[in-house]
Amino acid sequence: MTHPIIVIASFLTTIRSMWELSRMVREKRAAKTLRTDVKSILVLLQRAYRKGLLREREFDYLFERLMRVEAHNDVAVLRKIRADFQAILARGSGQPTRRQKDMVY
Repeated sequence: MTHPIIVIASFLTTIRSMWELSRMVREKRAAKTLRTDVKSILVLLQRAYRKGLLREREFDYLFERLMRVEAHNDVAVLRKIRADFQAILARGSGQPTRRQKDMVY
């Protein structure tokens, strides 16, 4: 007959292993979602800038934040960037904004 402490320790190890595996799966899924969302938001940012809906300063600001989000794998900040971008598009959909021409590439 096995000792009760060994049974309990085995049970706790199994629970911890399952928890760790589920955490790893969640992180992988979030990273994959983040990559696809960053790409789609970047395309939308570029389209909005080409159409004149974003000023250069706004585009640079959102682009920099987007690159930081991708580097840090932060899904919560990505949602905030998407909300900021939607607010800018809602504000600017009535008339195009003027771009600043003094920036040199």
